[in-house]
Amino acid sequence: MDNKKPLYERFGGDQQVSELIDQFYYKVLFDKLLRDKFLKADMSRVRYQQKRFFSQMMGDKNTQYTGRDLVEVHKDLNITNQQFDKFKVHLKNIAQDMEVSGADLEELLDHVEKHRDQIVFSKAA
Repeated sequence: MDNKKPLYERFGGDQQVSELIDQFYYKVLFDKLLRDKFLKADMSRVRYQQKRFFSQMMGDKNTQYTGRDLVEVHKDLNITNQQFDKFKVHLKNIAQDMEVSGADLEELLDHVEKHRDQIVFSKAA
């Protein structure tokens, strides 16, 4: 493994990021804890923006996230720490199923964790 390459490249590029996000939203929409956050959402748009966000976050220099500010998107959704943690569990399980290395998986989850304060606004459990 070449750790000098961006996580995006080590992960497998656009196709693998797309697969991760598609599988993730499939799981989320069947998760009782998370699905209500997406009932009114345009899921095609959500997936598109999430793929761009993850690609940029993982170091793809050719992708620029152009969606709304994370705080603006999430501030009225009352997302809890428990829901954010469940989000990360789904990502972890899917990435493990995709045979992402342990180090790359930890890096991915670290990137996601850095955004908790822009996504979680509810203090409820």
